[in-house]
Amino acid sequence: MDGEKIRSTTQEYGVDLVGDIPTIANPVTSLLVARGAQRQKMTAVAASPLTLAEVERVAPLDIGAPVLALGTRITPRNADHLRGAGINYFDEAGNGHLAFGDTLIDVRGRTADSPGHIRKPTKSASLFTEKRSQVILAVISWPDLLSGRLQDLARAAGVSVSFTQKTLVALEAANYLDGFGPRDPGSLRNIDSLIDGWSAAFSSGLGSRENTRTFRGEFDPSALPDDGPPIYLSGEAVAPWIKRHLTWTIYTEGIPRDAARAGRWASEEREPTIFVREKFWSEPVPAEAFARKRVLVAPPLLMYADLLASGDSREREAAHHLRSDNARLRAA
Repeated sequence: MDGEKIRSTTQEYGVDLVGDIPTIANPVTSLLVARGAQRQKMTAVAASPLTLAEVERVAPLDIGAPVLALGTRITPRNADHLRGAGINYFDEAGNGHLAFGDTLIDVRGRTADSPGHIRKPTKSASLFTEKRSQVILAVISWPDLLSGRLQDLARAAGVSVSFTQKTLVALEAANYLDGFGPRDPGSLRNIDSLIDGWSAAFSSGLGSRENTRTFRGEFDPSALPDDGPPIYLSGEAVAPWIKRHLTWTIYTEGIPRDAARAGRWASEEREPTIFVREKFWSEPVPAEAFARKRVLVAPPLLMYADLLASGDSREREAAHHLRSDNARLRAA
């Protein structure tokens, strides 16, 4: 395996592999994978042949850090196996799959004789931009929408119909979807990898500081009147594995003035106890189903990302419990 050739090839995609490339003699190293402002430490594995079985033989897949498998050549079938296992990879010809942060690169069908020039992917082509993440949340939370009208999925995601369609096409191209619409009922594929990429991009997108209002104060859901705008709870406040939670993460339309007055909220950036973000989705169920409830629970994927992004060890452990227990957050 020519490690420097692979390093040079990834640079054509705008990706830098910083550190020692693994070799057959030293098959496991740690690399910093960088693209633009995105950074991710990965366990790099030299595999010959470049197969899932060989990667598992060289390095156990429960080591914690994402795995980047490198080798001379990968076949389409072995590429499918690695993608299905959530493993990133590159070969010398430029075939590769890389998902982290808001970056998704998926290149197939290249041979050693393929033209050398590769168009660099741009940030706008990322699968995990904020708006695309809204569509992905909708299809993971309510997968039945994939076999219905695009209008219904667009409404659930809070984006336009044309944007929804473009996102679904991008999901198909990235091997995360095998069809959509009434004439071609589809289903999600490689859902574990999709959730990993979505949640990795969350803290710099939908869950970013720019999209969050922070306060210090109290919040008592039971004291709220029933006639206000719906409030969706997320994060540690709705994690049953955390006995005593310290913060509230809220999704709603604007600032709930009655809750803010009752809890004496004050803007706070250094040590906030309340995090408020704009609700962007709509449940694909009749409105009367929620008519009697004002305080609800956010979709599980959002809860998972909020817990994971907190940086708190208790919340990260709760995130793993949630993902293990919820059928929407794991492969069948």
